[in-house]
Amino acid sequence: MKKNKLNIAIYLSAILLMVGVFLPLANLPIYGDITYNRIAEIESYLVIFFTLSAPVLLFLGKPKLVLLSPISVWAVLLFPALKKIFKAEEERGFFAELGDKATSVMQDFAADLFLNITDFSWGGYVFLLGLVVFTFSCCVRSFMK
Repeated sequence: MKKNKLNIAIYLSAILLMVGVFLPLANLPIYGDITYNRIAEIESYLVIFFTLSAPVLLFLGKPKLVLLSPISVWAVLLFPALKKIFKAEEERGFFAELGDKATSVMQDFAADLFLNITDFSWGGYVFLLGLVVFTFSCCVRSFMK
């Protein structure tokens, strides 16, 4: 692929990814439409920040560093799942565990979000398409001479 086409793919997929953060990913019966921004607000802004870093790096003439953008985005997206896997079981009181169970529904959904792709709504597919194209185009662009 040519550099210009890859740059355009990075720009367009970055737009898809940033908009996809605010689109409905799924619908829960009582809670309603779920967006990534609604369940993980801070993480969604980190995804937007790291996604914006790729076009900025291209604009500054640093295409080799563009690889850091998708790595950072994936790290933010997978952080809840990794935290859940490596979370050490500590002994806590009954009410602390009950409170954790009550508040962990949305965190569990965020952690399992990318493991249950069949549960996506149309916004989830836009987000996933942007993520895949963004990752691929950034990786290829960073290794081009």
